[in-house]
Amino acid sequence: MRRAGLAVGALVALVAAAFAVRTLRAADTDADPAPAPPRVLVCATEMAEACTDLADATVEVRVEPPGTTAARLRGGGTLGGDAWLVPRPWIELVQDDARAAGRPAPFGTPSDTLARSALVVIVRSDRRATLEAVCADRIDWACLAVRAGAPWGGLGGSDAWGTVRVAIDDPTRTTSGLVALAQMARTFAHRDEIDERDLETAAPAIDAVAAALGRPTDRTAIDTMLEQADSFDLVLTLEADTRVAIASPKASGQLELVEVLPETAADAVLVPAARLDTPFVLDLERVRKALTENGWHFADKTTAGVPSAATLRALVARWTAAVPRTG
Repeated sequence: MRRAGLAVGALVALVAAAFAVRTLRAADTDADPAPAPPRVLVCATEMAEACTDLADATVEVRVEPPGTTAARLRGGGTLGGDAWLVPRPWIELVQDDARAAGRPAPFGTPSDTLARSALVVIVRSDRRATLEAVCADRIDWACLAVRAGAPWGGLGGSDAWGTVRVAIDDPTRTTSGLVALAQMARTFAHRDEIDERDLETAAPAIDAVAAALGRPTDRTAIDTMLEQADSFDLVLTLEADTRVAIASPKASGQLELVEVLPETAADAVLVPAARLDTPFVLDLERVRKALTENGWHFADKTTAGVPSAATLRALVARWTAAVPRTG
């Protein structure tokens, strides 16, 4: 009887163990799956504020200068994320680089234009009237080219202001720098739509402006303007970059925005990385809303005024060669 009791006890224990295993397996099956890791949105610095609004549990944002991303892709590297929110010229430059190297594009099809930001002038308030007087109420590259570096006193301003200091950002890193060069070339070529052939006409004026403005730094010109009262008198930058700067306590109401012609702008687009195992779906209306709430504008059907990738590349090369060396 004792042996029979032991046998029955062992059988009961085995049945209980099997039931426990089945219960655990059922619990594992019924449990919620682990959340998927967030998708990564690489964001150009010009869109940093908008991208902050897009970040959530499903979207991780990484902000870097678009020229940095483009240089990594040019060298055969990866996008570093699942999608790129960036002004269109950088997409076209990277696509052109990939074709030249015999590589497929590192991303898929870009979205339509989501929003637009035009190039504007930020000028110190006390100098605006003097500048507008000598520029016949039209502050543009035709006027700035011959005034950059000139004494303010000779233009009707104060001798205490020193010389006219104009700045743009590095066109190899930032969109505002690229767009400023495009606008400059359009002005000096006297054409709205330019190509590489037009650069020969514009080259002498571009060289002169490059020499007068000097070499840009990694820091944005508008940040330098805010931090140092004796730095720049006017800066050309994207309007989207000015919203926070002008409202900053550092500006103290002493900076003003002036539109500049010919209107030249950056168009924001979203492009997915190539060959994703799982497509990255981001609501484009949500992206557009984030942009337009952070200094960008709805784009109309007009062109942005930025030339082809080949023309931009030639323009940047011309500018880089003409800028004085330092050190």
